[in-house]
Amino acid sequence: MNITELIDALNSHTQTIKWENDALNSKIRALKKELAELKQQILYKEDFYLLCEEDKLTYDWESLQTDEITIEMHLKYCESNNHRYCLIKDINNLPSKESE
Repeated sequence: MNITELIDALNSHTQTIKWENDALNSKIRALKKELAELKQQILYKEDFYLLCEEDKLTYDWESLQTDEITIEMHLKYCESNNHRYCLIKDINNLPSKESE
């Protein structure tokens, strides 16, 4: 194999890697968009049992001054209070999926 063939093979391989990288980046962008949409969904009573059952910490609902909480809000609250998981103080203040 001469140098020209070697360069052509390397260029071809580089192009293949670029296409694969572009495809993976496209998938990552789609997943990040989906994650952002999920984080904006309103949490319901039932969701807190799934999110918060490990540490059983109390959730300071009054400090939020809102009737609805998104997953993103919940995670920011947990992070700012060094909680891994939280429980809402009054679970009945959350809307229920059944009430929709």
